[in-house]
Amino acid sequence: MQALIENLRKLTLFAFPNVRLALFCIVLVVAEFSGLLISPSQPFQEDWPVRWFVIFWQVWFWLTLGWGIYWAGIFIERSRQHSRVMYTLTCIVVGLTSSLALLVYLGSWGLYFQVGQFANLEAFRFLLINPPLSIWNDLAVAERIALAMAGLLVTAFLVFSPAVILFLTRKSDEQTLTSRHAFYWRTVWQVCTILLLLPAWNIATDQSLHRRATKYHVIKTRMHPVATLAFSATDQFLMEPISPKLETARLTPLTVKWVPPTPNSKRASVIILAVEALRADTIHLTHQGIEVLPNINRLAGGGVQFTNAYAQSTHSDYADVCIVSSLYPLRTREHHYYSTADPWPKTLAFDVFKTAGYETAIISSQNEAWGNMDQFLNTPNLDLFYDAGRSGEATTTVVRDPGFAHELKIGSLSAGKLEDQQTMDRAVDWVTQQVKSDQRFFLSMNFQSSHFPYEVPGDAERPFQPCELDADVSFMQYPKKRTDKVRNAYYNGIHHCDFQVGRMVETLKKLGVLDDVILIVLGENGEAFQENGYCGHAQEPVQPMIHVATVIHAPNYLEPAVEDYPVEHVDLVPTLLGMLNWNSHPNFQGRDVLAKDRLIADDRLLFFHVNNATNQAEAVLLGGRWKLMMDRHLQTVTLYDLKSDPGESNDVSDLHPELTNALLEKLKNWRESQLSYYHYPAYYSRFYPPPQPDWEGEKMAK
Repeated sequence: MQALIENLRKLTLFAFPNVRLALFCIVLVVAEFSGLLISPSQPFQEDWPVRWFVIFWQVWFWLTLGWGIYWAGIFIERSRQHSRVMYTLTCIVVGLTSSLALLVYLGSWGLYFQVGQFANLEAFRFLLINPPLSIWNDLAVAERIALAMAGLLVTAFLVFSPAVILFLTRKSDEQTLTSRHAFYWRTVWQVCTILLLLPAWNIATDQSLHRRATKYHVIKTRMHPVATLAFSATDQFLMEPISPKLETARLTPLTVKWVPPTPNSKRASVIILAVEALRADTIHLTHQGIEVLPNINRLAGGGVQFTNAYAQSTHSDYADVCIVSSLYPLRTREHHYYSTADPWPKTLAFDVFKTAGYETAIISSQNEAWGNMDQFLNTPNLDLFYDAGRSGEATTTVVRDPGFAHELKIGSLSAGKLEDQQTMDRAVDWVTQQVKSDQRFFLSMNFQSSHFPYEVPGDAERPFQPCELDADVSFMQYPKKRTDKVRNAYYNGIHHCDFQVGRMVETLKKLGVLDDVILIVLGENGEAFQENGYCGHAQEPVQPMIHVATVIHAPNYLEPAVEDYPVEHVDLVPTLLGMLNWNSHPNFQGRDVLAKDRLIADDRLLFFHVNNATNQAEAVLLGGRWKLMMDRHLQTVTLYDLKSDPGESNDVSDLHPELTNALLEKLKNWRESQLSYYHYPAYYSRFYPPPQPDWEGEKMAK
């Protein structure tokens, strides 16, 4: 045994100046690994490059710090030999520096165990500026013993850290730092650096933007306190600053209790049918003498058609999740890929309806792993999650959708899309089972035949001709002369989606429950066909890409009507709860747009956000008429009067400078509030997201 110990001691001297420092660093490495492993948000759940990077970072960091402590010990010893005054000053500086570093280190770990992310530079700055709002006050109540012990440890470090450093760096008589020893250490350090750079290179060169961004986020926020501080300090210089500007008096504390609905078998079931790229102007549209959406039109005729309804974004991963979450998609400065480790409060429609005894399901033709939407949507209160990636069915690969096809080709996504008929087959079976069991249900569906290149099965109807897409037609660009063909293909796609909607309606009729179900059909986003040169979607929030069809068919709750009140996706769930006489949840940012005391239409503000590989933009719409758009790439601001110019052809910002400035200020405040809330733990760990801003009765737009 003694021989083994001696061999281990010699082995440690290849990397550290003495055994004490080696043991000290090894113990801390083990402690940090243990802390990461017991956390639900631990980074070892990610792919191998992230896991290896985290492992080698820990080894590299503590190896480097160990030698840093060694040289600090030499400096202290030399100051003692120089003079008593120099030694005293050195001990004071070392004590203050060490205790401050320990305070930051322990505080960051404390935050990690609370919210799943280490503290960035802004979190500590927020603590200094706003101590009454700090998360540390909450910790003082919940973790008094732990904080008291940490406080004692920091105080002890302030006094005794110089002595501790001298103890750790003291060499025994037989130990000398030879040139050979230094060579060994340099070699070990260089090998660790290379091992650290190898997974870093793999991450940096990953062809999948999806995977690369997710890995970066994990490394920047969930790997190590020092790494998070370093990355956030870099972001301060390279990225847009985020100020802690929220007025907490306008926020709802997380301690506010929501009163859930009581189970009641007489309440209506709910089905949401989201159709990819379903524009507002397709309702009641006849093309080539044929009704494009006959089944949806019948639902609109017997329900409420919202003519002024909008998606929150132009791309699916931001637009889709708003429908069932009632949360705006703007969370971070960069494109956000959702994660189960996201620390922010989230309440989905499935969570609300489950408390009332409903069965809940997502049945989608889409691969919900796109943008990690599945990690956002999957909740313990979801009874069935059926999509392209989970179905076990054969899926289609859409070659002409380059972004999706690329992610599928390199393995970032494991499945393409389901044919909508397969999706509806599963939905019909599930709904039939619930109705026959006298079980109320909440179902969210998504159809994809209407996504470019608008492919439908070989035996499906293609009433609109010609519709074959030429080789020069792509997702976001094609010659104007091809527009008619592209539009025909699109109409065939949404016509096929409409046929599937009709199948669900017929099923509900046969089961005798159509009037007892709240049936909602909406566009998850829009689609452009050369309006002002725009094609497809996933670009700036121009009208064709965000103005969407929305119909609520609920004969037992709503009289047939055409409603022009401005509506956005985040309003859907609060409006549903209002129809059922349930309390809205404080985690929702939308509003009940059918409430008797709703805000007057002229004062209604809607907000839109786009952030993807090619576009960053926001827009705000006032009263369904005045639309201000800010392109963050080009740094341009435009204002359109949709009442006189629905095609957004004429920028009128110069004609209405006061209105332009006022709307721009509203848009900037909304962006800053969203970023501030999701950036600072002191907000999202204590409060629900900020409410929708109001126009506050400004007269200049009248």
